[in-house]
Amino acid sequence: MFKSSATFWAYTSCIIFCILTATLAWQAKNFEIDASADTLLVDNNKHYILTQLASQRYGSEEFILIAFKPSNSQLFSTTNLDILSELGRKIEKIARVKQVNSIVNVPIFSSAKTVSADVEDLTWENRKFDEQTFSLSLKKHPLYEGLLINKDQTALSLQVVFKTNKKVEQINDDIIDIKRHLLTRELTDKEQNALEALKQQQQKLNKQLEQTRIDEIEKIRALLLPYKKDGAFYLGGNNLLSYELIQIIQNDLVLFGALIILVVIVLLWFLFRQVSWIVLPIVCCATSVVMTIGLLAALDFKVTVISANVFALQIILSLAMIIHLIVHYQELVLKHIDWDHQTLVLATIKQKIKPCFYAGLTTSIGFGSLIFSGVQPVISFGWMMVVAMLVSFIVSLAFFPALLLVIFNKQGFVKQHHQIERGMKGAATFVINQPKKIIIISTLITLVGALGCLKLTAENSFLNYFSESTNVRKELTFIDQEFGGSTPFDLLLNIPDEQIKSGLVISASAVQTVTNIQNMLAKEQAIGAITSIADFTKIAQVVYGKPLTEYELTALYKSLDTELQQKLFGAYFSEKNNQIRISMRVQDSTKDLNRADLLAHIHKELSAMGIKEQQYTLTGLFILYQDVLSRLLDSQVLTILIVYGAMAITLMIIFSSFKVAWIALVPNFITTVVIMGVLGIFSIPLDLMTITIAAVAMGISMDDTIHYIHRYIEEMELGQANSDDWIKRTNLSIGYALIYTTTVIVIGFGTLIFSNFVPSILFGLLTSVAMIVALVTDITILPVLLKKYLTKNNLKQS
Repeated sequence: MFKSSATFWAYTSCIIFCILTATLAWQAKNFEIDASADTLLVDNNKHYILTQLASQRYGSEEFILIAFKPSNSQLFSTTNLDILSELGRKIEKIARVKQVNSIVNVPIFSSAKTVSADVEDLTWENRKFDEQTFSLSLKKHPLYEGLLINKDQTALSLQVVFKTNKKVEQINDDIIDIKRHLLTRELTDKEQNALEALKQQQQKLNKQLEQTRIDEIEKIRALLLPYKKDGAFYLGGNNLLSYELIQIIQNDLVLFGALIILVVIVLLWFLFRQVSWIVLPIVCCATSVVMTIGLLAALDFKVTVISANVFALQIILSLAMIIHLIVHYQELVLKHIDWDHQTLVLATIKQKIKPCFYAGLTTSIGFGSLIFSGVQPVISFGWMMVVAMLVSFIVSLAFFPALLLVIFNKQGFVKQHHQIERGMKGAATFVINQPKKIIIISTLITLVGALGCLKLTAENSFLNYFSESTNVRKELTFIDQEFGGSTPFDLLLNIPDEQIKSGLVISASAVQTVTNIQNMLAKEQAIGAITSIADFTKIAQVVYGKPLTEYELTALYKSLDTELQQKLFGAYFSEKNNQIRISMRVQDSTKDLNRADLLAHIHKELSAMGIKEQQYTLTGLFILYQDVLSRLLDSQVLTILIVYGAMAITLMIIFSSFKVAWIALVPNFITTVVIMGVLGIFSIPLDLMTITIAAVAMGISMDDTIHYIHRYIEEMELGQANSDDWIKRTNLSIGYALIYTTTVIVIGFGTLIFSNFVPSILFGLLTSVAMIVALVTDITILPVLLKKYLTKNNLKQS
């Protein structure tokens, strides 16, 4: 028999939460990490579909590049070439490896009498060319320079090509065949259902393939270890990127989870000095995270490098809500010495449920605005945080008080920190005595921030996403600078009707057009390796000693066996579609690279050559990434407008007053302008994480604003004293919670500086700065405005 209905409710709640947590913990085993390129894009993105169609048509192969910079200065020494040959044979034994290309086993056509000759016999392994002959043959080689050897001939590489999983390829082709219709029309219900079924199959197969790729990278690294004494090795390619991103996500989840728990324990002990106020918050935060992981797994959300901070955020925000409850409980203990434990807990929940609900709602709105960003990982991050905040709200206002009732007895009053008390009194005095000075300073800071906002840019390098000290940054930079770039970029040219001749595979005028385009592109500083069908004609010219006529080229094409024909021509020419592919790689590390300017210049040059925009298509990862960047500024403006509009409506509903709503928006507007101004002033470009700063900062900082206004109105409605006393009392009550929660959030987000992912570091630092600015505005400009514009009379009238 339970002592009261409250006790019965507490025990029932604990049992329900234990069952829910256990159930969702079991579901959490299905939670996945996704580091694929798809996570960067909105589903059904036009540029992504065009890129997939191009890959389907030209048979894009999956490969990684292993660059080798020998310690031996004689690059073409037998020792170095033997290392390449030996490594290639070992790597080829990995199950999924199709072949390993290097300068030791690819044909050197300059030694051939005909291109259709037995190419297997034209390799270094068979011919053992001397160093000088080898060097001259590879100098400015149209196919190998920038892929298998660098321009300065100081480094070599192994191109590890992987076999295609026929089942995966077929499903991908089927998906593309359906998605291609989106370029001209909406999908029918039948097509949409078929697409969803195919995507489910694709996800299962990709999950297996992803683990296989991780194992392959680790096996290759293990094979390279014994050769580290002979030189330095650098890995590059999309597989490596996915592998490194997965490692970063896993490390961040573990590192920040552990760091934040440690920080939380230390802070809670420093603030409250009681075991109960450490154990309860930790248990509730852990419960929130476990339940959220289970829910996200059930809803088929996957964590990406952008959303890897979801659980760290949830712990911090859950704790902030719980601290408000603890501080209020402590306040009631001091005021009502005769109240028993149960009465204190129930009174705490009753009096704080409204401001906590409102605070949780505004935070959810802040994260929810990200759903409209138009950038896939940001959209997913927004949804995941909305789910996380819902769980945290329920746990904080139901499970926390239930545990407090069931496990603990009445908690004694914790002596407040004198420094905080003096600070809050000083802030109140400053507000009361210097309101004009506060308004002037706030206005000036806002203006400086606004000027900084005008300098905002979204231009960024993917290489800069990784800390300079990381191996992945060093590897990718080396590959990017020495091996012709790291970002694929294709130009697909539809051969003009006037350049198509009956009976010819490709006309001389079409080849000349491609050569002209290629020469134009080669002048662009940021474009590295360029390959097209024109390079094959150069090789043929070397072999035959003279330029080939269009008829000789056609005869040669038709004389090749199907496999060699596809190998030499298939990746750059589609006879069926009369289309030519010019394959490029952009050097991401190029100083002052501006992708939008580069694209604009290419369009301009093509137009000057008489090539109309409908004659060509630009595709590849470079275009996909630029598409994301081009939408960041627009997305930033849109999310800010949405969050402010939603906040204004919510605040009017919460306080039933237009006047209170706009007063509440002012300190948060200043915070937003300042934080965006910092980005502009310090030339920090918007990226997939910093784009979330404004909405997130607005959502989180609004919590303290709501708690402050709610308490100020309570003091006002008591009917005692005057506005000066209301400010002092509000500061000395809710002020403690504001300091505590801000401290927790700032230090919690500050732990992100230990990440290897630069956007995460910036996100943590900028959010910490935003919270400090928000605290300052909440205890300065906010009470100034409340005192000036809010009175008992107009509060009643509203």
